[in-house]
Amino acid sequence: MKTIPIAFVFDDNFKLPAWVALRSLLTAAGAETFYEIFILYSRLNPENIEIFKQLSGPHGHVNFIKIDNSRFSQAPKSKSWPHEVYYRLIIPELLPQYDKVIYSDVDVVFKEDLSAVYDTDLTNFHIAAVPMETRNETNGIHQHFPEYKNDFVFVSGFIIFNNKLINKENIVDKMFENMQLFEKRLKMFDLEILNLSCDKIKPLDIKYCVFENLYYQDFHQAPEYKFLKNVFSDNDLSLAIKHPAIIHYAGSIVKMWRKINPQPDYMAFIRQSPYYGEFARQKLYKIFLRLFNPLWWLLGRILPSKKYRKQFRKIYQGNF
Repeated sequence: MKTIPIAFVFDDNFKLPAWVALRSLLTAAGAETFYEIFILYSRLNPENIEIFKQLSGPHGHVNFIKIDNSRFSQAPKSKSWPHEVYYRLIIPELLPQYDKVIYSDVDVVFKEDLSAVYDTDLTNFHIAAVPMETRNETNGIHQHFPEYKNDFVFVSGFIIFNNKLINKENIVDKMFENMQLFEKRLKMFDLEILNLSCDKIKPLDIKYCVFENLYYQDFHQAPEYKFLKNVFSDNDLSLAIKHPAIIHYAGSIVKMWRKINPQPDYMAFIRQSPYYGEFARQKLYKIFLRLFNPLWWLLGRILPSKKYRKQFRKIYQGNF
């Protein structure tokens, strides 16, 4: 068996997509693949920990590493980017026994075994990741720093860490230094810190980050196409969409697991999950609330409280 270490980060709010991600990872595993799965967390209900332990089997074992947030006390954060987004950055220090470790976000479905990508030669590269924009992009979605050393801006949802080189060159320390140095300019914290701190990043195929907007519609109409077309050819994008390794459910207003009717391939995993009953109850509740959509639309625009306007807009959109 070939052992592949892979790490995830989530809390109780993401238990359903995390379960779907891990289940799909193990389902897509090759006959000779064994995933050593590490869940990095600071807050997880013991009941959920037990549920995820039950995913361990012939193709993987689930481990848990509790993170002390005090190390990130000086790191900038926001409501959308809590301190948990930084956990991926310290993976080389947490798992030094492995020369390489994969990190993945949990809002994904794995369609392929990861043996081939894990074998990526990272000699002289700190990490491997998927490029999304050219460094000088003017119409992209990511912030651009003149301090970036690479030709592209790389996304941080799927990363292969070269632990050996990162630890040798003290890149994690550099990341923490950059958190302070660029504190006022950071908006997508982990992504920008990775691109600022890793001078040598190896590009991965777009098949390892096929956004849902690309996968479920004509990719030319997807909002991501306007910047992806400057990195990948239409043929590259077409091949990745036909044969994706990972579908990344990012970019939509409503996350896939919060939709009333998720896409069939995603819904198939929800039905297998121990959280399906909770999902079904939430679905009925949302269907009921949607009967009053004109009211939520109106309240989302006229209420004096910004907090409640936002809350009612979320109900109207189904994003709750």
